[in-house]
Amino acid sequence: MYNLKFQEVMGFLLGPESTEERLGVCYPSLDVYENANELCIEVELPGVSQEEMNVEVVGRTLIISGMKRDNLVNKGVRFIRMERGFGKFRRELDIPDLFDLEKVDARFSDGVLTIRIARSENKAKLIKRITIE
Repeated sequence: MYNLKFQEVMGFLLGPESTEERLGVCYPSLDVYENANELCIEVELPGVSQEEMNVEVVGRTLIISGMKRDNLVNKGVRFIRMERGFGKFRRELDIPDLFDLEKVDARFSDGVLTIRIARSENKAKLIKRITIE
């Protein structure tokens, strides 16, 4: 009940929903894991079209950004409950040197963006165990 009241008050304060972005947060969940060959990033992006997302590398940072649109905006609906976030999103991940950012593969299927980054052959050789005395 309080959630519904809050939405009504925010609707009054913000005025009619005339823009594509509404009050809400779109911060997609992600998993990062590695295996012997690569670093894998899986991002949940249900309802986002492939054309609305962008993956880029800046220095050693992987940037995943895009827009999750609300198809009900300006359709005359009043939400009773709203748990999904809409709007622009951006996730930034610093990638360790032992992965080769020249060998990045991205695929989108069933609402999940999967990014694979191959291990760097050169950097892997630099790793050594240090004996503690």
